[in-house]
Amino acid sequence: RSTRQIMALSQKILGPLHDPSDELVARDGAPVSFFSFTEIGESVAFLAEALRSLMQREPTASVALITRYPQQADVYFESLRIAEVPKLRRVGRQNFTFTPGIDVTDVRQVKGLEFDYVVVLDPTAQNYPDVIESRHLLHIALTRAAHQLWMTCAGTPSRLLPDELVIEGGDL
Repeated sequence: RSTRQIMALSQKILGPLHDPSDELVARDGAPVSFFSFTEIGESVAFLAEALRSLMQREPTASVALITRYPQQADVYFESLRIAEVPKLRRVGRQNFTFTPGIDVTDVRQVKGLEFDYVVVLDPTAQNYPDVIESRHLLHIALTRAAHQLWMTCAGTPSRLLPDELVIEGGDL
């Protein structure tokens, strides 16, 4: 389902949990992009502009903004709603509509689903410490993206993310 770039990153994040017999057979796609911000307000401003532009260019796109915890999804949803991002929905309890638009949710809601575009919000050391559960959850979040994956981070990036990605504005 995901591109070669997304699958390669997800395998790195799984680290020792990755099954080497899983052959990487995926189509080529856009690089995974990592955007670093000093505070959540900068991240929201960047996302609001990017999401408005995306919805203009691709009105039928499905987009997931995935946080680690439901409370974080609430904060991002409210901030993006105030910024007048179109087609914005706050999804909890797996009440996805499966219609074009932007779903703001937490990682525990998305297992088994697929979106055209995914933005993993704040993959920080605090949200995803170097423990097995974090590896699994981050892997789930990443592999929901069919075409393109972004990460926006306001804080210290998780140690699970490879150094070559975490350069400011880095692509992998």
